[in-house]
Amino acid sequence: MKTRLITAGVAVVVAVALIVLGSFYSIVVTIALALVSVLLCGEYLSAKKLNKDIRILIPCLVFSVLIPLLSTTHQANEQLLPYFLLAIVLFVVTSSILSVVFHATLKTEDMIFASAGVLLISLSLSTLNMMVLNDPKHAAFWIVISLGIPWFADSAAYFAGSYLGKRKLCPNISPNKTVEGAMAGVLVGTLIPLLIGFIFKLIYGQITIYYGILVLVGFINSLVSIFGDLTFSVIKRSCKIKDYGSIMPGHGGLLDRFDSVLFCLPLVYIFSQIFYFCV
Repeated sequence: MKTRLITAGVAVVVAVALIVLGSFYSIVVTIALALVSVLLCGEYLSAKKLNKDIRILIPCLVFSVLIPLLSTTHQANEQLLPYFLLAIVLFVVTSSILSVVFHATLKTEDMIFASAGVLLISLSLSTLNMMVLNDPKHAAFWIVISLGIPWFADSAAYFAGSYLGKRKLCPNISPNKTVEGAMAGVLVGTLIPLLIGFIFKLIYGQITIYYGILVLVGFINSLVSIFGDLTFSVIKRSCKIKDYGSIMPGHGGLLDRFDSVLFCLPLVYIFSQIFYFCV
C-alpha cells in the first residue's frame, strides 16, 4: 500500500507539471501523449512477447507515435488532418502487407492483436490531444476532466473494495474487484466532475460550466472505465501475466493505469463536441 501511494504521489506531481506546461504550450501535451502512446503500445506488445518480433514491433511503435503527433481537428490545425487520416490508413495497409509477405512465419492473429491494440491506444490518446488543440485556453480543464474521472473512480473502487468489498464482481477475470468497489467507483466518478468543474470555474473566472452534463459524463465514463479495466484484464489473463510492466511500483505498468482511461477519452471527446459543457 505504501509503495502504491508513493508511486501515485510521484505520478500526480508529473501530471500536474505537464498540465501546467500544457496550459501554455499545447505542443507539450501533444509530445507527452505521443510518448505515452509508444510506452503503452510497447507494454501491450510485450504482454504477448510480440516486442521480440521486429516485423511487428517497428511499424507498431512508429505509428503509435505518428498518429497522436498528427492528431488534430478542423478548428485547430486543419492542414494536418489529411496526414492524420493517412497515418491510420498506412498503418492498416502496412499490417496487411506484412501479414501477406510473412504469412508462413507470422501468425495472422498476432498481427491482428498488435494492430487492434495500437490503433485503440493511439487513437484514444489522440482524442485528448484534439480536445486540447480545439480549446487550448482551457487545456488544463480537458486534461483533468478526461483523466480525472476514470482515475478517481478506479482509486475509489480500489480502496472501497479493499475495506468494504465482500461480493466479487468478475472473479474469473479480476479476482480483486468487488461489487462494492465498483459501486463506490461509479459514485465517486459521477460526483468528481462537479468538484473539477467548480475548481476550474474559480480558476478561469469567465467560463460557463454545465454541471448537469458533467454529472452525465462522469456517470457514463465511470461505468465505461470498469469495462475498459476488465477488457485489459482479460488480455492479461490470456497472455498469462499479472501486470503489463513494472514502470510504476505498486501499480504495475503504465498500461495498468491507462486501461480504463483509453475507453473513456473518446466518449469525453464526443460529449465535448455535442454538448460543449465548458465554454
